[in-house]
Amino acid sequence: MNESTAASPQTLAAGFAITPLRSTVMALAAVTAGVGMDLLAKAASIEASAAQVTLLRWVYGLMTLIPVLLVMRVRPGSVWRPIHLGRVLLNLVGSFCLYYSLAHLPLSVVVAVFFLEPLVALGLAALFLGEGISRAVAIGLFIASLGILLMTGLQDWRLDPILLVALLGAVAWGAMLVMTRSVGRHEPVLALMFWLSLLTSLAMAPFAIHGWRPLTWEGHLAMFGVAVLGTLYGVLGITVLRLAPVRIKAACSFLSLPLAFLAGFLFFDERPDWSAILGGILVVFGVWLALRLKRPKPAPATGFQPESP
Repeated sequence: MNESTAASPQTLAAGFAITPLRSTVMALAAVTAGVGMDLLAKAASIEASAAQVTLLRWVYGLMTLIPVLLVMRVRPGSVWRPIHLGRVLLNLVGSFCLYYSLAHLPLSVVVAVFFLEPLVALGLAALFLGEGISRAVAIGLFIASLGILLMTGLQDWRLDPILLVALLGAVAWGAMLVMTRSVGRHEPVLALMFWLSLLTSLAMAPFAIHGWRPLTWEGHLAMFGVAVLGTLYGVLGITVLRLAPVRIKAACSFLSLPLAFLAGFLFFDERPDWSAILGGILVVFGVWLALRLKRPKPAPATGFQPESP
């Protein structure tokens, strides 16, 4: 979620519109909302299929996004743009993989795998956009990948196939970041979010309806909570990136993995062993090494930040 709609680089370089304390509180709230999304989605995925959870997430997300569009007076514009089609295809893969993984893997493992999204984006940008990839990024990616292997454990030296599903989701959302950066950087953020929500809902509906399982009121409430937290995550994250130093958002994002460990323990009785804890530390360190940001001189930062909704 690194797009901007109103603030130009010159404005950001000249001075920030919110205080460091307020921006830190908003960034922490965004991180908490992001982990809360995964927590509620994991609870709902116990009752429903991944396709059904994906559909409900984006339908309810659309319901919560429309009032924001009306209040902020944002016009979505035309849907017949290549950026919208490309983003929805990648989002379908990323969303389905996320909710399928949440149904079969510990919460902390799924959060750790999708933590790689900005690193994947850096690698894809180097491959397709010709952007250089530094030694620190390569080393950070290696360390983070090693951490994920430690978190999941190797059964007879074979990867769990579901882990590969989660990795595919992280790659899809990383590719969506690169596409947004290269093609859709001048599109209004809320317009991108609106068409993504609508088109993903329409595309996933046929798959979700087949084999639909009735959900309890608690399940629907959980999915509505996912949508509300998703909109909150997007709005807060974008606001912080527009009006505050990027390093604040980046630093606060590293709390998502410890929060996932805590949430998994409290709500799903997931008890990590020492290898999982060490793996989580390596993931955080690897991503920090690859994305660490120096204080601006001032100058606008260009590091990728996760777009996963």
